[in-house]
Amino acid sequence: MKASIAIVEDDPVLGLLLEELLTESYAPALFADGEAFLAAQGHWDLVLLDIEMPVLDGYETCRRLRAGFDNADVPVMFVSVHDTPEARIAAYKAGGDDFLLKPVADDELRHKVELILRQQQRQQDLSAMSSAAQQAAFSAMSTMGELGAVLEFMRASFTCNDYDSLARALIQSMGAYGLRGGVQVRGQAGCISLSNDGETGRPLEVSILENMRHMGRIVEFRSRAVVNYEHASLLVQNLPLDDPDKVGRLRDHLALLVEAADARVAGLDAAATLDRQQHGMEQVLGDIRDSAQQLTRFFGRNREQTRNIMLDLMAQLEHAFAVLGLTPEQEAMVAEKVQLATGEALDLFDEAEDIEADLSDVVEKLEILARSTS
Repeated sequence: MKASIAIVEDDPVLGLLLEELLTESYAPALFADGEAFLAAQGHWDLVLLDIEMPVLDGYETCRRLRAGFDNADVPVMFVSVHDTPEARIAAYKAGGDDFLLKPVADDELRHKVELILRQQQRQQDLSAMSSAAQQAAFSAMSTMGELGAVLEFMRASFTCNDYDSLARALIQSMGAYGLRGGVQVRGQAGCISLSNDGETGRPLEVSILENMRHMGRIVEFRSRAVVNYEHASLLVQNLPLDDPDKVGRLRDHLALLVEAADARVAGLDAAATLDRQQHGMEQVLGDIRDSAQQLTRFFGRNREQTRNIMLDLMAQLEHAFAVLGLTPEQEAMVAEKVQLATGEALDLFDEAEDIEADLSDVVEKLEILARSTS
């Protein structure tokens, strides 16, 4: 059976074009304005909704649709020429699920319609399959209290070593409360956005999270809310407005969840920074160690060469004494001065060896310190 799609568009040419593009794979129905659409009887799998219409604009049409009982949960894709953060936020606040920019590209329209219908079907399947699991989760929460989900997330978060696993744990905690929505985790390593079905965040959800992350700790609009911390944000689509006390408790619990996620991201980033510093220190220590070894070889080689030069000089002087006509006292004085210079030169190399030993000691202490901080 083909999916039924309502097209609410006051431009007859564009409306017929959209209807023609969708007729082959779906069962579209065209409405000239919001009043005619709301007055119609029938079940819809998707609504394509223009924003700028007379009498009832798209925002108000969507609000009234969500306020009713029939089709209240149907996905709504706004179609507009305005692609601004303000327009997208207004669409989302009115109850929209996605956004399509005019002029409409054929491939983009088919792709988005197919995607949102597939996501809607997946959500329905997940809801059916998880009904028993949710009942069990609610029973467990009744026993241990609603804070149990927060405590379980905190425990699980310690085993999360990347943003993706942390975001999935946060999504799972939302599900324990029977909530739908999306999360975003961001830090030094990038940004991860996920929907409540565990898939990559939907474009409109991602846009809302990006644009509302600086609007305050908790931002609410009817059954939807966004909770923000520096490194994490959580979007809820279905707050139980018929139970104000529960909404108040959920608001506190969700804030604790996001705060814990924020702290874990900060911890992961700090650990990554420490690892980079540790790696850099190991590289520097390696360079120092190599330099010390080169100095050792250099001093040893030069010491031996200096000793040989001095010994050769002494031998040459003794040979030259025979032809220079020096007195024995003069020969003794020259030999003494050469020996003295030789001794002073070798003493300098001894001092260099002491410096080399001190440097080796410093390198060893730095290596011990590096191992203790790893």
